[in-house]
Amino acid sequence: MYENEYLFFSNIKNFRSPKPDNTGRLDRKELNVNNKQIIRLTLKTEEKEIHFHKVFRNFNGQFSEHLVDPRTHCCSLHWLEFEIDRDLAAFDKKLLELGDKTLLILDWKRFFEILDKAVSEQNLGIQGKKVSYYDPKEVDGEISLFHKDDRFQYQKEFRILIYQLTTPSSTLNLPGLKEISTVIETKHLKTLRIMKEKN
Repeated sequence: MYENEYLFFSNIKNFRSPKPDNTGRLDRKELNVNNKQIIRLTLKTEEKEIHFHKVFRNFNGQFSEHLVDPRTHCCSLHWLEFEIDRDLAAFDKKLLELGDKTLLILDWKRFFEILDKAVSEQNLGIQGKKVSYYDPKEVDGEISLFHKDDRFQYQKEFRILIYQLTTPSSTLNLPGLKEISTVIETKHLKTLRIMKEKN
């Protein structure tokens, strides 16, 4: 990514899985677009009805709908926030599982300028913003591909989506990326600090 100045995108359906993983990449609720609260649920057979809301005290369940063939590619970034002369306010060790190397984008304003230029030149349908984290037991209604279970809140994800792509993955060339970024060992992430230099 760094040497050849590009971002890698994978089909977002690759991140949906019923099995959790140590990296936090996989999520059984990925692709969900609706989260409905259920307070009355009945199981029926030819001879019997079982009312879950009567059997279980304070019964509460959820029904979710998800996209099956999204044709949408995703690139996920972690949003880091610093205070001068202080360690990272919140850092979860699970982030260290995402890979050996980390691309640090130093000038985020310039990054978005480069990204916008690349997108316009290739006429791509793209959207990017911070992910909103929600409690599946509380939210009742429509959600988007920019929503994730609040179990993943530590990721502080900034998500970039490209729409209407049928390939398994894609890359987006970003000329000038090397000028505004650097690569570090992921294990050193937790030691990052911004220091104010003396004049």
